[in-house]
Amino acid sequence: MNNVAVLELLQESMRRKYVQYGLVENIRPVKLGRDSSEELILINFNGVIVYCRKNEFINRDLVSYSGFLQTTVPFIVKQITPDGNVIVSRIEAVPLVSRAFIRNHSVGDMVSGYVTGVTENNLVFIDVEGVPCLIPPQEWDSVRTTNLREFLKVGTELDLKIISIDERIDDRKEDETGDAAAAETISKTVVEFGYRVRLSRRAVLNEEMLKIWDNIDDFYTRGDSTVAKITGFGAGQNSYFLELPKGIVILGNLQSNLRRQYGGSLPQGLKVHIEIVSMDKQARRGKARIFKVDPTLQSSLRKPYAFSPYST
Repeated sequence: MNNVAVLELLQESMRRKYVQYGLVENIRPVKLGRDSSEELILINFNGVIVYCRKNEFINRDLVSYSGFLQTTVPFIVKQITPDGNVIVSRIEAVPLVSRAFIRNHSVGDMVSGYVTGVTENNLVFIDVEGVPCLIPPQEWDSVRTTNLREFLKVGTELDLKIISIDERIDDRKEDETGDAAAAETISKTVVEFGYRVRLSRRAVLNEEMLKIWDNIDDFYTRGDSTVAKITGFGAGQNSYFLELPKGIVILGNLQSNLRRQYGGSLPQGLKVHIEIVSMDKQARRGKARIFKVDPTLQSSLRKPYAFSPYST
């Protein structure tokens, strides 16, 4: 389709308020006509670049819009200037897109989306088919995760399950985190969309893990050695939750020589070498012995209890 035909299509879309979709290609300062230069979101629609102002793109205040790069977003054409610049609005398109989303999706469906923001309290904002959705903190993982904002990058693609679809609730007291700023942001998201869609990553992980536990003997047996990642702290100073290469999480304890050296000081994210002690297929629980710490990180660890989550 040539540029003339695309512009004619966009003009028709403006007249009829049709929703179109384009790929977010860039975010940079642009001067439109005699207007002063401002940072705009550039969207590629069939080879033609259309422009969206930030206040027409999303209701939330974002530090960075980079999470939308290379994602497909809906828009309504607001204006076509005499020199052919097409000005669009994502915000006006979202309520229209919501109708199709609600019609085509229900609780329990699997969807894919892109991370567009993470709050300090681990509430995750997700864009799914142009629709703003939420992952509550407790739906991220079965294991409590801290500082999710530090390692979950904006723009990350995730497979998720829909756990609720609620009609518009503009109640800022109803919050997933107990944080006033997050409540304000959620309220804006709900008003923008007309619905609050809650998603779960934990549900997807649990389903995958159940399949692995059903066939655990094919992956891990007593006495096997492997590398695992510390994802949390168990009860006691020497007990850790360990994520195995297949993604399942079991409990691990430091062997005696490491216990004396590190105590409860091993941080989340650290890779350790373990030996499988037991795997209970029915209870879906496993235990392991941590016998070696990644040598490249040993020297950076402090003495016992320096990082202990139990120290006062």
